[in-house]
Amino acid sequence: MLNALTIDVEDYFQVNAFARHVRRDEWDGYPLRVEDNTRRILDMLDEFGVKASFFILGWVAQRLPALVKEIHAREHEIACHGYGHELIYSIGPKAFRDDVRRSKRLLEDQCGERVNG
Repeated sequence: MLNALTIDVEDYFQVNAFARHVRRDEWDGYPLRVEDNTRRILDMLDEFGVKASFFILGWVAQRLPALVKEIHAREHEIACHGYGHELIYSIGPKAFRDDVRRSKRLLEDQCGERVNG
């Protein structure tokens, strides 16, 4: 059986459910948990020989470039989850495109290859 597994690499305070309570300009004030949690997932995937696509938020990639490189080094797909976790219907198509392009360029610079996802 062939399955696809995707992982969103974002932190707990960046989910849309918290958007009314946690402003984007406050994100830097929260402790990051994404690094340790992603490494736990990577270890579990290694244990079972499973590969996944990791949709990484550009905001996270900018602060934790070593994490992006580690995901890539473990031979998982690096994919783009946008930069600021913005919803297209909230910011409009042009701003959304700019957000995704910013993140995609950052991820490609960090992993050294084209990001398709």
